Amino acid sequence: MYMNNRIFELRVEELAFKRDYENGGQDYLSRPMYYSEYETLDDEKKEHYRIMEIHHRNVMGKMNESTAYNIFNDPDDYVEIVLHSRYSYPIMHNHEYIELVYVYGGTCIHFLENQQFEMKEGDFCILAPNTKHALSACADDAILINIMISQRLFDDSFMKLMKRVPTLSQFLENILYGKSSSPYILYPTGNDHWMHEIIYHMLEERKEKDYLYRESVVHLVKQLFIHILRNYELSAIVFNPKKHEQDPHIVALIAYITVNAAHVTLDLVADFFGYNKSYLSQLIKKYIGKTFTAFVNELRMKKAAELLTNSDMKITDIGIEVGCYDASHFNRKFLKIYQMSPKDYRKKYQK
Repeated sequence: MYMNNRIFELRVEELAFKRDYENGGQDYLSRPMYYSEYETLDDEKKEHYRIMEIHHRNVMGKMNESTAYNIFNDPDDYVEIVLHSRYSYPIMHNHEYIELVYVYGGTCIHFLENQQFEMKEGDFCILAPNTKHALSACADDAILINIMISQRLFDDSFMKLMKRVPTLSQFLENILYGKSSSPYILYPTGNDHWMHEIIYHMLEERKEKDYLYRESVVHLVKQLFIHILRNYELSAIVFNPKKHEQDPHIVALIAYITVNAAHVTLDLVADFFGYNKSYLSQLIKKYIGKTFTAFVNELRMKKAAELLTNSDMKITDIGIEVGCYDASHFNRKFLKIYQMSPKDYRKKYQK
């Protein structure tokens, strides 16, 4: 299939890397390499590294050039797409911009700060800025696509779309920019034909550099994020700091709590997701930075504030709507978060 396409044929430097790999270089691709180790390599191995270094500098130089993408209305809206070199040393590095890694075919090992995991076909990984990472792809059919985009473009095309679920948006934003628990978000898209097509189209645009190709690539990136959120929003996988492994449930768990905040309890969530209650409480504190009770109360009062501002419901009915059946109890909770009573809040902010 895709291996018959010339765009995915092994390039000259990849053939050289492959010969090195087959002649005793397997060890260099089985673990991440740091710059300090480079200093101990012989000249032949350093030549391998030099080719990779030039590749990275060329890409990063284009990303940092203020005039390189001035065709955009906003010079910060830039994208760069490259095919990751197969059989190249997995050298730990980091970028100031957002990097996306898509496995078009085959598998690879992703070394990421103090962890590593296998990525397989269809996996789409969003890396936080300045995350140290490296990729090891040691097979002809391991087709990895690196997409580097500015933070401005990422915020406008991904984070802004996430705002419709504010709690989830805040959580993912904290992961990528606060790096409180996980420096990446992984979406397993499997054998999604649409993903293959749009990524391939982006590569073609980058290769041909036809008229307005930069604008075209920016729009394709935005379409890519829309597709991810439409089809895989709650399938996101992040790193679980409690178990030191990937967690496929935490994003769905937070969304579940958000949607059911009015009547949700810790017991209910624990039963629904099959977690131990004590463990779940610790997990939420680790990810969210607050207790389950504080998190739920905040969600309820945010909903109450929205209803006070945008509806004519009675205040007592709003309290019941958000799970507070006693008026004084509702007043107390609302006052704690907004430093004013529901009545005063409505008077000040109702549209």
